[in-house]
Amino acid sequence: MRRGQVFDVYDRSVRARWRARREVRRRVRERRRVVAWEREIEGRDGDGFPVRVFPSGGSRRVWSGWGATEVRQTGVKSAAHTVATAFPFVAGPSLGARGVYVGRDVNGGGAFCFDPWEAYMAGHISGMSMLLFGTVGMGKSSLAKSLCLRLVMAGRKLAVASDLKGEWTPIVRAVGGVVIQVGPGAGTRLNPLDPGVRPRLNPLGESLTDGEWELIVRTRRMSIMETVVKILTGQAELTPSEHAALEEAIDYATRVAGGEGRVPVIPDVVAGLGEVERSGSESVSAAAESVGLSLQRMVSGNLAGMFDGESSVVFARDVPAVSLDTSAMRGAAPVGRRVVSACCAAWLESMVTTSEGGQRMVVYEEGWDALSSRADLARMVENWKLSRAYGIFNILIMHKVSDLQMAGDQGSQMAAMAKSLLADADVKVIYRQDPSALRVTMEELELNDEEKTLLKQADKGVGLWRVGQLSFEVMNELSVAEVPLLNTDARITDAGGDGDWVVGG
Repeated sequence: MRRGQVFDVYDRSVRARWRARREVRRRVRERRRVVAWEREIEGRDGDGFPVRVFPSGGSRRVWSGWGATEVRQTGVKSAAHTVATAFPFVAGPSLGARGVYVGRDVNGGGAFCFDPWEAYMAGHISGMSMLLFGTVGMGKSSLAKSLCLRLVMAGRKLAVASDLKGEWTPIVRAVGGVVIQVGPGAGTRLNPLDPGVRPRLNPLGESLTDGEWELIVRTRRMSIMETVVKILTGQAELTPSEHAALEEAIDYATRVAGGEGRVPVIPDVVAGLGEVERSGSESVSAAAESVGLSLQRMVSGNLAGMFDGESSVVFARDVPAVSLDTSAMRGAAPVGRRVVSACCAAWLESMVTTSEGGQRMVVYEEGWDALSSRADLARMVENWKLSRAYGIFNILIMHKVSDLQMAGDQGSQMAAMAKSLLADADVKVIYRQDPSALRVTMEELELNDEEKTLLKQADKGVGLWRVGQLSFEVMNELSVAEVPLLNTDARITDAGGDGDWVVGG
């Protein structure tokens, strides 16, 4: 029956011919299957040749998918130099696009973006601290300022503990922050005994009671006053008598100021040491006299007028950035600078070390100066370990890794604390190092030969980023709008291709 033929289904002759043809086709197919089976048994076809046996892919016919099972993935054997020239567009690992733009990954990774909180959520880092190393003029300051500036624009907050050079002032003011100038003649007072910002919840997640808050404030005041006394006297630790005298004096100052409805100040502590000297035991009285004479410098000595009264400024939690400008202390004695740095850092930390203060970066400029003081170093180690609970990302800026050895002799407790800072920092950025400092850098950071060559010959603005277990070579790029704000000792050179970005110096 032809296709499209019309016939009468009731015509018996037509239906009989249709059934006959269908039966013939069935018999032909059956015969073909029998012949094929017989040939397979005999192993030869009619011409004496072996019967063709198809693989698992079947016969080569249209739409059969023949040969798909034979595809195999194999490697290419080649020398490292040949691979490097033959495959120039192979890129390394990447942190992704979550974060702010930092610069260009010179190894072909494209744009390098970074945000410490995003990196922590992604599992790249487990500690919220960063160490930034680099010789003068290599771009470390530009990197720190541009990174903080962009993160603030992205919604984070910034706090600069002690800006000895005043370089952060234009950055903070550009984002609408507050600059607090501290130093002789500045007219600003900071009370290191301020209670700080009170959180709603305690570390257990329960409502913070008045008794718990008083204990936290008392511990904080004891810590900062002990730090100041250590710096002024040059002692590594206070004697038990000095510690007892200082503790009684702080309690006395708290009672007196509380009765008058105000916050205790350092002159109250000095007056309390006088009371302990008159009413205490012989050893405690002698210790109170010694500690009182040391603290007298804060009231009537060369440090008077800065920390001997109630704070003349109020910390605003909602401002995007706060900076403590201590550039007026640049020519002061080292002891005076350390006291000012410790008091400013303690005052600022009392304001930001709360789980409800938002995500904030805390920058420590001139880290080598802070490491030389045991009290400052101990406070810094403690704050770094609690940074995750407070939502803080610490940035410590230093010249070279060997500056950590300034903390103390090898094997000493201060040296161990300095190494603890290095171990707790999951983000390390190293710019070009002097050949004399490379050996210590390689040993402390466990760098390979390629990374050593980079740190020895890196161009200005190129830094080695160690983010957790990942390593990147990044060229920091600055926008034209950022260049006037980042005017450091290093000059901005090498303009970008389109004029919108320049290499950070």
